[in-house]
Amino acid sequence: MDATDHLRDSLDAAVALGNRLGAQWSRGRPQSAGDIESVEAVLRLSTKLSQDVDDRALAEFLAGGARLYAALALLADGSVDAGAARLNELLAATQAAPRLTRPAGSPWHLHFAAPGVSLAHGWLAEFATAAAMLLGSSEYELLKRCEADRCDLLFLDATRNHTQRFCSTACQNRTKVAAFRARVP
Repeated sequence: MDATDHLRDSLDAAVALGNRLGAQWSRGRPQSAGDIESVEAVLRLSTKLSQDVDDRALAEFLAGGARLYAALALLADGSVDAGAARLNELLAATQAAPRLTRPAGSPWHLHFAAPGVSLAHGWLAEFATAAAMLLGSSEYELLKRCEADRCDLLFLDATRNHTQRFCSTACQNRTKVAAFRARVP
């Protein structure tokens, strides 16, 4: 595994968690509140392993995910200083502290949570750290907000020329159909 693969997985999961717990609209539909299954699915994006989220952890994820979304949305909208301030607040609240760990039979890897923090704070610390590392790179402008009406989702532009405007083909198609209908009498 390339060292940057884990960072990319964490960043993808951070955006997914923020979208799931912070966006009001998703692909033209109002988004419902996050649930345990959706949080567990997001965590599998980073670890590929199953994580058991209970009601207490869900409440922490809901609050932290909304804060993460707010920070990422500021970055995507070009308010870099305000987004960085929000990320710093989240890093402090989650007690993010990088340290190397090695579970039995596994190689060393970097965790971003201080010992003894809750499951949610540990993951939120990792996701906030991944977002902070993106902000500290030359690629932070790849974090974008979908341009479709009634879609608040954020995404990382993976196109070669960095011109992606929509989070999905569904939003792109909705926008094209709306433009066509507006032109046709």
